[in-house]
Amino acid sequence: MIVLYHFLNRGFFINKITINSAILEILVDAIANSKFDAIVIPSNSRLLPSGNLRCEVLRKAGAKVQMECNRIINKIGMVATGASVKTSGGNLKSKHIIHTVGPTLGQGKEGKKIMLCIWNSLTLADEAGLHSIAFNPISLENLGFNAKISAEVMIPAIKKYLLKKNKNLKHVAIVLTDLPDYKEFETVLNDHSI
Repeated sequence: MIVLYHFLNRGFFINKITINSAILEILVDAIANSKFDAIVIPSNSRLLPSGNLRCEVLRKAGAKVQMECNRIINKIGMVATGASVKTSGGNLKSKHIIHTVGPTLGQGKEGKKIMLCIWNSLTLADEAGLHSIAFNPISLENLGFNAKISAEVMIPAIKKYLLKKNKNLKHVAIVLTDLPDYKEFETVLNDHSI
Protein backbone atom coordinates (compact mmCIF):
# COMPACT_ATOMS: atom_id res chain seq x y z
CA MET A 1 0.00 0.00 0.00
CA ILE A 2 1.28 3.45 -0.91
CA VAL A 3 0.07 6.58 0.89
CA LEU A 4 1.13 10.11 -0.05
CA TYR A 5 1.77 12.95 2.41
CA HIS A 6 2.99 16.47 1.76
CA PHE A 7 3.61 19.11 4.38
CA LEU A 8 5.94 21.84 5.49
CA ASN A 9 7.76 20.92 8.70
CA ARG A 10 10.11 23.25 10.63
CA GLY A 11 10.65 25.33 7.48
CA PHE A 12 11.68 22.33 5.38
CA PHE A 13 9.66 20.83 2.58
CA ILE A 14 8.85 17.17 3.14
CA ASN A 15 6.96 14.77 0.91
CA LYS A 16 6.62 11.09 1.73
CA ILE A 17 4.93 7.88 0.70
CA THR A 18 4.46 4.63 2.58
CA ILE A 19 5.57 1.42 0.87
CA ASN A 20 4.99 -1.90 2.67
CA SER A 21 4.97 -0.12 6.05
CA ALA A 22 8.27 1.67 5.31
CA ILE A 23 8.36 5.41 4.70
CA LEU A 24 10.14 6.86 1.66
CA GLU A 25 10.49 10.61 1.97
CA ILE A 26 12.19 13.50 0.26
CA LEU A 27 13.17 16.59 2.19
CA VAL A 28 15.30 19.71 2.05
CA ASP A 29 17.97 19.73 4.75
CA ALA A 30 21.71 19.27 5.30
CA ILE A 31 22.49 15.55 5.36
CA ALA A 32 25.51 16.15 7.61
CA ASN A 33 23.12 17.38 10.31
CA SER A 34 20.58 14.57 9.86
CA LYS A 35 19.98 11.85 12.43
CA PHE A 36 19.53 8.42 10.82
CA ASP A 37 21.04 5.02 11.49
CA ALA A 38 23.05 5.64 8.31
CA ILE A 39 23.55 8.36 5.74
CA VAL A 40 24.71 7.57 2.22
CA ILE A 41 27.09 9.97 0.54
CA PRO A 42 28.70 9.86 -2.89
CA SER A 43 32.33 8.88 -2.97
CA ASN A 44 35.21 8.35 -5.33
CA SER A 45 36.84 4.94 -5.69
CA ARG A 46 39.59 5.84 -3.19
CA LEU A 47 37.16 7.11 -0.52
CA LEU A 48 39.03 10.43 -0.40
CA PRO A 49 37.46 13.83 0.25
CA SER A 50 36.08 15.25 -3.01
CA GLY A 51 33.13 17.48 -3.76
CA ASN A 52 31.52 19.95 -1.39
CA LEU A 53 29.08 17.53 0.22
CA ARG A 54 31.57 14.73 0.87
CA CYS A 55 34.13 17.18 2.25
CA GLU A 56 31.51 18.76 4.55
CA VAL A 57 30.32 15.39 5.87
CA LEU A 58 33.86 14.09 6.45
CA ARG A 59 34.89 17.35 8.15
CA LYS A 60 31.93 17.15 10.54
CA ALA A 61 32.42 13.42 11.11
CA GLY A 62 36.04 13.93 12.14
CA ALA A 63 39.36 12.31 11.27
CA LYS A 64 38.28 8.89 12.58
CA VAL A 65 35.99 8.32 9.58
CA GLN A 66 38.69 9.12 7.01
CA MET A 67 41.04 6.75 8.89
CA GLU A 68 38.36 4.03 8.59
CA CYS A 69 38.11 4.78 4.86
CA ASN A 70 41.88 4.49 4.51
CA ARG A 71 41.81 1.10 6.28
CA ILE A 72 39.12 -0.12 3.88
CA ILE A 73 41.19 0.94 0.87
CA ASN A 74 44.30 -0.72 2.32
CA LYS A 75 42.32 -3.93 2.77
CA ILE A 76 40.26 -4.16 -0.44
CA GLY A 77 41.83 -1.67 -2.83
CA MET A 78 39.77 0.80 -4.82
CA VAL A 79 35.98 0.63 -4.51
CA ALA A 80 34.22 -0.17 -7.79
CA THR A 81 31.53 2.04 -9.31
CA GLY A 82 28.20 0.94 -7.87
CA ALA A 83 29.74 -0.53 -4.72
CA SER A 84 29.13 0.73 -1.18
CA VAL A 85 31.13 0.47 2.05
CA LYS A 86 30.16 1.38 5.63
CA THR A 87 32.07 3.27 8.31
CA SER A 88 31.04 4.70 11.65
CA GLY A 89 29.39 8.11 11.70
CA GLY A 90 32.20 9.57 13.75
CA ASN A 91 31.02 12.84 15.31
CA LEU A 92 27.79 12.98 13.28
CA LYS A 93 24.31 12.47 14.73
CA SER A 94 23.95 9.51 12.34
CA LYS A 95 25.53 6.25 13.53
CA HIS A 96 27.04 5.19 10.19
CA ILE A 97 28.14 6.60 6.86
CA ILE A 98 27.72 4.49 3.75
CA HIS A 99 30.11 5.62 1.03
CA THR A 100 28.93 4.73 -2.47
CA VAL A 101 30.81 5.22 -5.73
CA GLY A 102 28.49 6.70 -8.33
CA PRO A 103 29.13 6.89 -12.06
CA THR A 104 30.13 9.94 -14.04
CA LEU A 105 28.14 11.05 -17.06
CA GLY A 106 29.50 9.44 -20.21
CA GLN A 107 30.69 6.16 -18.62
CA GLY A 108 27.73 4.31 -20.11
CA LYS A 109 24.90 2.55 -18.28
CA GLU A 110 24.85 5.37 -15.72
CA GLY A 111 21.26 4.67 -14.64
CA LYS A 112 22.06 1.03 -13.98
CA LYS A 113 25.15 2.05 -11.97
CA ILE A 114 23.16 4.52 -9.85
CA MET A 115 20.58 1.79 -9.26
CA LEU A 116 23.40 -0.50 -8.14
CA CYS A 117 24.62 2.19 -5.69
CA ILE A 118 21.12 2.42 -4.22
CA TRP A 119 20.59 -1.34 -4.05
CA ASN A 120 24.01 -2.03 -2.50
CA SER A 121 23.61 0.77 0.07
CA LEU A 122 20.13 -0.40 1.08
CA THR A 123 21.33 -4.01 1.30
CA LEU A 124 24.32 -3.02 3.44
CA ALA A 125 22.08 -1.11 5.87
CA ASP A 126 19.33 -3.74 5.87
CA GLU A 127 21.72 -6.65 6.50
CA ALA A 128 23.30 -4.66 9.37
CA GLY A 129 19.84 -4.46 10.98
CA LEU A 130 19.55 -0.70 10.54
CA HIS A 131 16.09 0.89 10.49
CA SER A 132 16.66 4.31 8.92
CA ILE A 133 18.83 5.51 6.06
CA ALA A 134 19.18 8.82 4.22
CA PHE A 135 20.63 9.32 0.75
CA ASN A 136 22.06 12.36 -0.87
CA PRO A 137 21.33 12.15 -4.61
CA ILE A 138 23.89 9.88 -6.27
CA SER A 139 26.11 11.49 -8.95
CA LEU A 140 24.27 14.81 -8.72
CA GLU A 141 26.84 17.18 -7.27
CA ASN A 142 29.98 17.06 -9.42
CA LEU A 143 29.42 14.19 -11.79
CA GLY A 144 27.23 15.79 -14.45
CA PHE A 145 23.74 14.50 -13.60
CA ASN A 146 20.73 16.68 -13.05
CA ALA A 147 18.10 16.19 -10.35
CA LYS A 148 15.49 14.84 -12.79
CA ILE A 149 17.75 12.03 -14.02
CA SER A 150 18.84 11.19 -10.48
CA ALA A 151 15.22 11.14 -9.22
CA GLU A 152 14.04 8.97 -12.12
CA VAL A 153 16.56 6.31 -11.13
CA MET A 154 16.72 6.63 -7.34
CA ILE A 155 13.03 6.64 -6.43
CA PRO A 156 12.05 3.54 -8.47
CA ALA A 157 15.15 1.70 -7.19
CA ILE A 158 14.30 2.45 -3.55
CA LYS A 159 10.65 1.57 -4.12
CA LYS A 160 11.61 -1.75 -5.72
CA TYR A 161 13.90 -2.61 -2.81
CA LEU A 162 11.22 -1.79 -0.24
CA LEU A 163 8.65 -3.86 -2.12
CA LYS A 164 10.79 -6.91 -2.86
CA LYS A 165 13.72 -7.31 -0.47
CA ASN A 166 13.42 -5.12 2.63
CA LYS A 167 13.56 -6.82 6.04
CA ASN A 168 14.57 -4.14 8.58
CA LEU A 169 14.37 -0.68 7.03
CA LYS A 170 11.46 1.45 8.26
CA HIS A 171 12.50 4.88 6.99
CA VAL A 172 14.34 5.83 3.78
CA ALA A 173 14.95 9.50 3.00
CA ILE A 174 16.44 11.41 0.11
CA VAL A 175 17.91 14.62 1.50
CA LEU A 176 18.17 17.48 -0.99
CA THR A 177 19.97 20.76 -0.52
CA ASP A 178 17.69 23.12 -2.46
CA LEU A 179 14.11 23.66 -3.53
CA PRO A 180 14.62 23.26 -7.34
CA ASP A 181 16.09 19.76 -6.81
CA TYR A 182 13.30 19.00 -4.32
CA LYS A 183 10.67 19.91 -6.93
CA GLU A 184 12.23 17.49 -9.47
CA PHE A 185 12.25 14.67 -6.91
CA GLU A 186 8.73 15.56 -5.75
CA THR A 187 7.37 15.15 -9.28
CA VAL A 188 8.89 11.67 -9.58
CA LEU A 189 7.82 10.67 -6.05
CA ASN A 190 4.24 11.74 -6.79
CA ASP A 191 4.28 9.59 -9.95
CA HIS A 192 5.23 6.59 -7.78
CA SER A 193 2.56 7.19 -5.15
CA ILE A 194 -0.15 5.68 -7.32
